[in-house]
Amino acid sequence: MKIVSRIVVALGLVALVASLLLLGKDVIDINQLHAVANANRSTSFPTPLNNVLITFVLAVLGGFLLGLGITLPRRQAQV
Repeated sequence: MKIVSRIVVALGLVALVASLLLLGKDVIDINQLHAVANANRSTSFPTPLNNVLITFVLAVLGGFLLGLGITLPRRQAQV
């Protein structure tokens, strides 16, 4: 079972790195869209970038806590 758990951890790390790369691409795209949208307006409006970053952090934190909760033992050893 150690091999399976290590494979799952490796896949989790690959997924985390992929999500970081996609987040970086999304940040660049959002900044470009925000600049274009503001170019033709007389007033500025807030960027959605902060909401995207907060959502990402909450998703990573939730995944970590879920994984931690799944792997914790159900009962404590009796001493």
